Amino acid sequence: MKKIITGAVSIGFLLAGLGGCQGSGSFAKLQESIAGIEQKQDQILSKLDTLETKIGQAPAAGPPKPGDKGPRPGQPDPKLTYKVEVGDAHAKGGAEPKVTIVEWSDFQCPFCNRVVPTLQELAKDYGDDVRVAFKHNALPMHNRARPAALAAEAAGKQGKFWEMHDLLFANNKELTDENFVKWAGEIGIDVEQFKKDLADPALGKKVDENQKQGTTLGARGTPAFFVNGRYLSGAQPKEAFKALIDEELKKADALLAKGVARAKLYEETIKSGKTAP
Repeated sequence: MKKIITGAVSIGFLLAGLGGCQGSGSFAKLQESIAGIEQKQDQILSKLDTLETKIGQAPAAGPPKPGDKGPRPGQPDPKLTYKVEVGDAHAKGGAEPKVTIVEWSDFQCPFCNRVVPTLQELAKDYGDDVRVAFKHNALPMHNRARPAALAAEAAGKQGKFWEMHDLLFANNKELTDENFVKWAGEIGIDVEQFKKDLADPALGKKVDENQKQGTTLGARGTPAFFVNGRYLSGAQPKEAFKALIDEELKKADALLAKGVARAKLYEETIKSGKTAP
């Protein structure tokens, strides 16, 4: 929608430029009409920005409660475990965690932005017992989400995925190509190599495969999480994450007591998980 509005404004400026500063006859009326359209478009853009901000600040839905209806068709069941492969996703946290959180996210999504501090707090609370793996779901409605995903992956090729991740979310209304290059310099990577990597088809393939995996599992919206394979949807409060993590920690301790190696905990936990809703 913003593209259409911006295009209309550009046409207005072009027509005005063709007429110079001479306001007479039918062209003067046309200029007056264009000025009115531009004013209305500015008002619409302002309202859209305000609405998006309010959506991002809206309270998140709470975790499922006893008596709630089951998941919608095609949506994962939070009570079940799914086989969510981490693959080559960038991850941070413990090298041999008891709990793995796989996240599907979109750098332009206000809800995804909102949950970033929650994940940071969880990392502090649980330390090496938890790791978070990031996967992309660049939604079509967000025109800068995919370029931002590629920028994160390009930075990741030089070991700075999470540094770029933090900058993208901190500035998610300014996701321009120019800023990607500027931020690459700020985090101390080779900028020329970063530019080359942005054009690497392999990065686009990875982003697409991330999205396809999420869709297959039923995680179509953002943000979406699987905590040791158990689904949690949306920018949930910290307590909702803790409830699942604490349950999974107990299961992990039971597996350790049975002799499962800590490095194999996640593999053992999801091995019999469902592969689709």
